[in-house]
Amino acid sequence: MSKPTIILWSVLSFIVSGIYVFYGLMMLQVEQLPALPFIAASMAFGYGLITIYLLSLAWTKTDKSLVQMTKYIVLTMLVVQIALTLVVGKTSGIEWLGILIMSLMIGINWFSIKSVAEYHSQD
Repeated sequence: MSKPTIILWSVLSFIVSGIYVFYGLMMLQVEQLPALPFIAASMAFGYGLITIYLLSLAWTKTDKSLVQMTKYIVLTMLVVQIALTLVVGKTSGIEWLGILIMSLMIGINWFSIKSVAEYHSQD
């Protein structure tokens, strides 16, 4: 993959991670936040920060374990979001569309970090 394409994916990943951080911060500012939205907000905030950190590490280090860590973090985020959606009792098409969009967003993060790590391991 060419370097401009990898940079484009990285910028897209940074934007997605920023959206998660912003969502988490906005939800955590609510005074009377119930337990499940608090868990979702904390997960989103932490996920956003961790993926920004892993993306910056992928650009500076040539460690293949970053891809493995990213895969586990992405799978954890996906499972937690699906579980929270099912616990609340939301199973209509709109909720599944939301999960699909969220899956695409975390897929962008995983693919970006994987691409950067593979690009640096070629050098």
